[in-house]
Amino acid sequence: MKEALRKLLIKAGAGGGAIAIAMTLGAWYEGDGPTVRQPDGSVMYRPYLDTGGIWTACRGVTGRWVVPGKLYTRGECDVLEREHYAVALASARRLFPAFDTYNRWIQAALIDWLYNLGENPATVNSTLRAKFNRGDIDGGCRELTKWVKGRMNGQLVTLNGLVDRRETTQELCLSWGRGEGDQ
Repeated sequence: MKEALRKLLIKAGAGGGAIAIAMTLGAWYEGDGPTVRQPDGSVMYRPYLDTGGIWTACRGVTGRWVVPGKLYTRGECDVLEREHYAVALASARRLFPAFDTYNRWIQAALIDWLYNLGENPATVNSTLRAKFNRGDIDGGCRELTKWVKGRMNGQLVTLNGLVDRRETTQELCLSWGRGEGDQ
């Protein structure tokens, strides 16, 4: 994990819970997407098609929230992102009955995973979920790095950005908050 990201995550963890940590991860790995500078100097955020052909806005927001062609202010993006993270948190609580007993770093890893992928048949029926739900937390954490594929030009390929993201979330899940003096 890059040192700059490590510092941001520690700061997010000190000032907030799992959502703040997950939002920091999302901001790091998603970025803001395409921007348009307005005549008054303000910046607007334009939706775009991601590598899989999915309309995306702001920092990784997809689905019913995204209106192609609309320009979003930073404030609108903040609202959309918070709503999208709230959906991911609700999914995590539904899919992982022991979710609220996990430390905030494990929670953040799962929220980020669901923010990025959504609740769908693949995540619902995943080995990752099965391992967590039978109490194999470490095994579940190790499954994160298997979720690195995406579609490019119709082909399922390994995406380097997802490799980096999942390695980071796996580290959080396996190591952070597990020992005295840990983040």
